[in-house]
Amino acid sequence: MTHIDLFLTPRAAERAPLDGRQIVVVDVLRTCSTVAHALRHGAAKVIPVATVEEATRLASTLDPKHRLLCGERDGAKVNGFDLGNSPREYAAGRVEGATLVFASTNASPLMAGLLVGREQRLLSYVNLSAVVEAVRADAADLTIVCAGRSGRVALEDTACAGALIRRLVADDTGRSGGAPAPRLNDAADLAAAYDQLHGHDPEAILRRSDHGRYLIELGFEADLAVCAAIDSVPLAPFLRDGRIMPGADAGRSAA
Repeated sequence: MTHIDLFLTPRAAERAPLDGRQIVVVDVLRTCSTVAHALRHGAAKVIPVATVEEATRLASTLDPKHRLLCGERDGAKVNGFDLGNSPREYAAGRVEGATLVFASTNASPLMAGLLVGREQRLLSYVNLSAVVEAVRADAADLTIVCAGRSGRVALEDTACAGALIRRLVADDTGRSGGAPAPRLNDAADLAAAYDQLHGHDPEAILRRSDHGRYLIELGFEADLAVCAAIDSVPLAPFLRDGRIMPGADAGRSAA
């Protein structure tokens, strides 16, 4: 790996280098955390879609005994949906064996829109080491895209991306006997520096972020500790052909 580029919002990534690269999507609060928990607890697959309307249409074509309509708008569960976007909702007894049709405010429109047709790995603090291992195993350059919040930079996504970048840079320099570290764009450099200063306490980052404070106001304070629990889910979920799977057999698809 010679280049790592980070884009702090989907709009910033509109001209991002994607061909021939591995791609990581970051949405700590809460989609990437929630999907990881859902897959760990036995969900068969997750289908991200861009809009509530698309989710409803797709769900209507699936066997109602084996699908769940999931997601939120502005943090709250959509009326008529089975589940919202709190990882605490996705227990084994609720999601095991189910296909989840998932429409969130920030991450699913990125996955099913700008990045549609490209394989993507999903990153949060909960699966940081698993994603480090998956990315490390692929020699391709890396593009990281943060879902952000309503088109704006999200502190928690930037910080988590920085944690990934800092570990990859340390791994590369340590293994290669002093060879140059991967080249970082400015956003990647900034995020890695932030993680070096503050990454020891992810929950504190989430609590002082705009999005974290908003979720506390909505009554989801308990979600912050769940989403900040580093390596609590040993999976690196990947999206391929419109489906998110646990990630054990993920590999970079041809661009």
